[in-house]
Amino acid sequence: MWSLPTSILALVTALGLARAHTVITYPGWRGNSLHTNGTAPEDNPDSRGIDFLSNGSLAFPWGMQWMYPCGGMPLTTNRTKWPVSGGAVSVQPGWFPGHSKAFFYVNIGIQEPGQLAPPNMSHPVVPPFQITGPSNLEYAGQFCLPQVGMPVNISLTVGQNITLQVVEAAQHGAALYSCVDITLADDNDPDLVPVTPQNCFNSSDIGFNLLFTTKSLTATGIVSGANLLSTPLVLVALALAVASGVLL
Repeated sequence: MWSLPTSILALVTALGLARAHTVITYPGWRGNSLHTNGTAPEDNPDSRGIDFLSNGSLAFPWGMQWMYPCGGMPLTTNRTKWPVSGGAVSVQPGWFPGHSKAFFYVNIGIQEPGQLAPPNMSHPVVPPFQITGPSNLEYAGQFCLPQVGMPVNISLTVGQNITLQVVEAAQHGAALYSCVDITLADDNDPDLVPVTPQNCFNSSDIGFNLLFTTKSLTATGIVSGANLLSTPLVLVALALAVASGVLL
């Protein structure tokens, strides 16, 4: 297991994040899909996450966080600028019980000219990884990937609209979806929100495990160091660790 660098922040800051139920803390969020004022399925077997009240209004939203692709939140016009070469992504993962362990995936959906929204979120931008939290109850704190790059085989330009999707696969099987809608900007655009120790930090009680595939496992499950380090996903993960200062 390896740990990302940690930044010392006041406890009140961490507790504030927990109370706000933030999922994507940087660069932004489509909106709060964590309300529970709809009707739970045990009380309404027809519930699909969004219920209509008798006056035609929405009971918004029960269980929205579990809805692909963006937790039930529609595309927003209040976009966030993000560097065209990629940038930071910070997440608060422990807003709900059951997240002492979870897998994370970070993808983008590309909105091509003439499209009203990205057709899918099928472009991964970091290798999947596992977090280990301090408790299986709710916990404060967050982790930050300081430099998430763009796919090398895709040409993206300044001014183009994309959607950044973060997927948390919890240990109990639920997949939680959060998104932020982004307009790509020049890396030196003055309107970019600066990345600081206040909005991009790694809590000391959140750990990380690498995921990898290998054919080099022995009958006892031991992998040789040479074979482990030669697997492509581990090489990518190591590169990500070096980029974020973990191994420096």
